[in-house]
Amino acid sequence: MRKPILALLTAAALLPLAQAAEPVVPTAASKPYRVVAYYISWGAYGRDFLPYDIDASKVTHINYAFANIKDGEVVVGDPGVDTGGKNNFETLQRLKKKNPNLRTLISVGGWSWSVNFSESAATPESRKRFADSAVAFIRKYGFDGVDIDWEYPVEGGSDEMKHRPEDKQNYTHLIAALRKALDAAGKEDKKYYELTTAVWGNDKFIKNTEMDKVSRDFDFINLMSYDFNGLWNKFSGHLAPFRNDPAYNKPGISDKFNVVSSVEAYLKAGVPPAKLVVGIPFYGFAWKQCPPERNGEYQDCNGKGRGTWEEGNLDFSDIEANLINRNGFTRHWNDVSKAAFLYNAKTGEFVTYEDPQALKHKLDFIKEKKLGGAMYWEITADRKQTLVNQIAESLLPKPGK
Repeated sequence: MRKPILALLTAAALLPLAQAAEPVVPTAASKPYRVVAYYISWGAYGRDFLPYDIDASKVTHINYAFANIKDGEVVVGDPGVDTGGKNNFETLQRLKKKNPNLRTLISVGGWSWSVNFSESAATPESRKRFADSAVAFIRKYGFDGVDIDWEYPVEGGSDEMKHRPEDKQNYTHLIAALRKALDAAGKEDKKYYELTTAVWGNDKFIKNTEMDKVSRDFDFINLMSYDFNGLWNKFSGHLAPFRNDPAYNKPGISDKFNVVSSVEAYLKAGVPPAKLVVGIPFYGFAWKQCPPERNGEYQDCNGKGRGTWEEGNLDFSDIEANLINRNGFTRHWNDVSKAAFLYNAKTGEFVTYEDPQALKHKLDFIKEKKLGGAMYWEITADRKQTLVNQIAESLLPKPGK
């Protein structure tokens, strides 16, 4: 989802699906909202955060990141933790047994492992091979569906990415092949397999895909409405501003780089509102030696600041515990962008991050526009569940209702 980023099923669909005579198809009009948590496989290492550490009552879906693509087929991404050792896949199965409403999806690709998508989507034969392998994967490991994280068709992505101009149409064809294979498997297995995707918040993704066509085959679409600015730029700014701030006129920063504009662009491109799930970042970016004007905001800085696991990248838990009005940092609020940020006047460190005040604007917007819910990248970064709880309390029904 990041560089190293349908509502709940109807009551009938949530019954033990093996007992159903036919698979029950979730509808986009179903309520309440979807709350989709991405879980990273590498959370099982130094972060020491395993799937059973997730409070499944506060999510509707867990998307497991990531499976890889090898020789045109979906394969286990990290055997050391996915299927061996701590065996995250088995742990997810136990979590589902305790939480029968929970849906788990395998997320395929991501920033590092999208390199072979173009080839897998190139021909009818390669698409069938990919789709059949995806079905075999979820059957073997007990997932409820597939999440496609192709970063990105036609252009963009990591330096190793392979692209074709035909990716635009082939993305549609690949998803159609997957939908067909999942539906056939669901009929045999007497359950419904979901198909979702993660999409870039940048207009380029819309230009390079056929969202009006492909959205018909997706149960919902996770909008990566973050990383509108980050450490790839030398200047400080907000990673997930709610609205555009005209004062933010740095090179390469479009007035469309904000949550509202990104959502509106996908709706205009033909994505049904109830299928569009808004992404929330559970992390922040830090720059150092930023000039004091505007409390460090929109300034040319001198490199990456402190990090939790890697330089310049901060978990929300780290920010919450150690930086908000602590250790020389002061919290500030941009009321145009509806974005919080931190600045250390002594060191010149600037931190952009998501906070409860900013998140409330996004949650209210989801309900106002009748969107599909919220997704977050990623759950290991909110140890105290501050943002997790806020999202669940806003979008999910209260117990007993």
